[in-house]
Amino acid sequence: MRVLVVRFSSLGDCVLLCPLLAHLKRSGADEVVVLTKRAYAGLFAMAEGADRVVTINRGVTLFDLARIGRSFTRSASSGDVVIDAHSNVRSRVVSLGAGGAHARFRKFYRARAGLIVFKRPAALPTMLEQYAALAKQAGFAETRLSPGGVRVPREEMERATLRVGGEAPAIAVAPGSRWRAKRWRGFPALCDGIVATGRRVVLVGDARDREFTAPIAAALGSRCVDAAGDATLAQTAALIARCESFVGNDSGLMHLAEAVGVPVVALFGPTVREFGYAPSLQPSVTIERRLACRPCSRNGAAPCPKRNYECLEAIRPEEVLRVVTEERDGERHRLID
Repeated sequence: MRVLVVRFSSLGDCVLLCPLLAHLKRSGADEVVVLTKRAYAGLFAMAEGADRVVTINRGVTLFDLARIGRSFTRSASSGDVVIDAHSNVRSRVVSLGAGGAHARFRKFYRARAGLIVFKRPAALPTMLEQYAALAKQAGFAETRLSPGGVRVPREEMERATLRVGGEAPAIAVAPGSRWRAKRWRGFPALCDGIVATGRRVVLVGDARDREFTAPIAAALGSRCVDAAGDATLAQTAALIARCESFVGNDSGLMHLAEAVGVPVVALFGPTVREFGYAPSLQPSVTIERRLACRPCSRNGAAPCPKRNYECLEAIRPEEVLRVVTEERDGERHRLID
């Protein structure tokens, strides 16, 4: 039996999909094929359950997607399965071309809108729970998914060990985010505090994040490794795996850290845990402020409606440093007034 799983983006959603792929493989799939954007091919190449990764390029047309779907058309007797783990126009075109989806991701538009617009409480499932539901819909064994499903190549782990060094423990820091509303400006002061405890800082992110990592690296000198923009996803995963913990905004790298077993300290501003993206490893902690205006958008793409970004700006670096460097005593969620 062959299983086609369609998920085009984004990084966090793709990382959280990896445990499902491993479950499908353990549950009897002969081949698990992932269809995604080229940017995430490196991630799914590390996914334990993915046998093959098919990528699409920027500018792909709906005609192209239908053709890709037809290449996976199943016969009546093959038992092949199509899982639409994205549920947008493009993924629907692919699954239609393949003969229809056995399971399709649910987006809970009404509940999310009620939470954003009216601040109405919503008991939304986590992303891992939603992905687990896809397995059940597609006829696989019911399961409870946990972070993981990513195997970092050994050679990348060896290179990361050399780059991070072993003379002091290190903390991975990801100060960037695609959206301004999700970027906390306290990272330079936080990194100063981290190195003052005798730890090193490993800065991670993509090329766009160099704007935020370069000044920190210049200030810290040899006490810092700046890998933003010059590391592949596999190399970034290896660098994070060599750290004792990770601290960053609500971003895809936060989920990558948990996937390689590293606990995180995550700062949530315009988004909230109820959207289903909160970290889930036992030692991980979220930090957020108690404000009536939160959440203000689904993913932080919208600018702050109050124009002061106080949901993140009022979080003090020393508060975050205490959570990052001290024993957490089982604390999972720190809410600041």
